[in-house]
Amino acid sequence: MKKSKRDKIERFVLLENYMTETAAWTALSDRAIWLYLELKKQFNFSQGGDSHLCLPYSKVAWRMSRGSYCQKMEELCRYGFIRIVEHGGLLKRPNIYALSDTWKGVSKKIVDKEGREAIRLGLTKKPCSRNNLKNLQGKRRWER
Repeated sequence: MKKSKRDKIERFVLLENYMTETAAWTALSDRAIWLYLELKKQFNFSQGGDSHLCLPYSKVAWRMSRGSYCQKMEELCRYGFIRIVEHGGLLKRPNIYALSDTWKGVSKKIVDKEGREAIRLGLTKKPCSRNNLKNLQGKRRWER
């Protein structure tokens, strides 16, 4: 039996340069970036871009704890990379997510608050819910 052209094509995840250079992307933790890549792997362009993505905890349990998983998914939602389409909640089903472009607006807010150059040069901490302008001393935690 002859292999079709579709079997030879390997799948990949496309990350645009303009997205990875934004303040919102810089603010993401390593595990949140990994979860984003796992979600983006499920995006199917051949079917017209299926926007309903599901990544239950059972698929990533080997990588992180349940609490960490929930925090990182909330972080992706907060910075605008994904949005929740359908809550699983009481029905004991996983949440359904969709990729989002609202990170562009979030990046503008972060840049207005802290400054892109300071973030890029590492003079300030990556912005997160725990950090505010009072805590930004210009040094990282391990440099103190």
